Amino acid sequence: MKIQEILAIFRELAPEENQSSWDNSGVQAAGTVTDTDKVAVTLEPTPAAISRCIEWGAGVVITHHPLYMKPKAPSAEGMYLDVLRSVIPSGAWLYAAHTSLDTRPGGPAFWLGKELELTGKRLLEVEHGRAPVEASFYCEEPISREAADIWADHDGVHSVSQSRTGEVRVVCDEPQWRGLADKIEFSLGKRPLFYLRSLTAPVREVGFGEAGELPEAMPFDAFMDRLAGLIERDALMIAGPRPEQVRTVAYCGGSGTSLIERAAKAGADVFVTGDMKYHPAVETPVCVVDVGHFSLEEEMMRRFADELDDALSGAEVRFFPGEDPFSVYTK
Repeated sequence: MKIQEILAIFRELAPEENQSSWDNSGVQAAGTVTDTDKVAVTLEPTPAAISRCIEWGAGVVITHHPLYMKPKAPSAEGMYLDVLRSVIPSGAWLYAAHTSLDTRPGGPAFWLGKELELTGKRLLEVEHGRAPVEASFYCEEPISREAADIWADHDGVHSVSQSRTGEVRVVCDEPQWRGLADKIEFSLGKRPLFYLRSLTAPVREVGFGEAGELPEAMPFDAFMDRLAGLIERDALMIAGPRPEQVRTVAYCGGSGTSLIERAAKAGADVFVTGDMKYHPAVETPVCVVDVGHFSLEEEMMRRFADELDDALSGAEVRFFPGEDPFSVYTK
């Protein structure tokens, strides 16, 4: 499978335009191979993880965390240089889907909400709000029902219509427009002249974290038992006031300490996240369960690998488990 085809699917499933301004989602190291039949997925670009992926024969390795946030010279010993020493001689490509994946609506970053069957879900922090585009073009012949259905089934499409004069109008989310334009060209056998205009509504929001309601309230200990069954970790840390009943749950993968106030404003009885710090834990107005940075994101990448496996028909996808840098010591 062509490398550029694989990268295009990465960008469709984790749109780079949705990443935070401080982030570095995208190609971390450009390879020399032009096609591959093996794609590796792992959470962290550590030398050990990348070496396992390369030894397997991966032509592309996709991680969650970037290899670097700002470009830097490979001039000092350390993890950064060790990874480059592994990737560059192999010719493989290294790609990161960081906040571009964290913010994808309904994406694998929101897996916990799906497992808890939350309803009334809303974002804790909005990163971007975008309105769709309207594309119009003229077609002398009526568009067949089959073609219209194919276009309408494309991700991000809101509507497809054709007037009696032959003008076709398609309303589509901007990130998905290029893929839809290619699909229209394929259906018609030629690329029509598209006229595009940005709409003001409906606005599609992307962002971090989520709050929602459980199907029914449950005692705190029962909720913790259910949560512990979903999290692969030996110990979960609890801070703040413990509610008697849990109905509204908020969560954010990775480091979510900065979203505590937003979780409280969302009416959360419990906020599930990682990397809880001491002073916020002392002052938190809502019960916080720290499940660790690793656990939520490791499962996210495992599920993302399954998505890629479905999307990449010409390549084998393998998930390479990571290792939580923290372990529990008991006396």
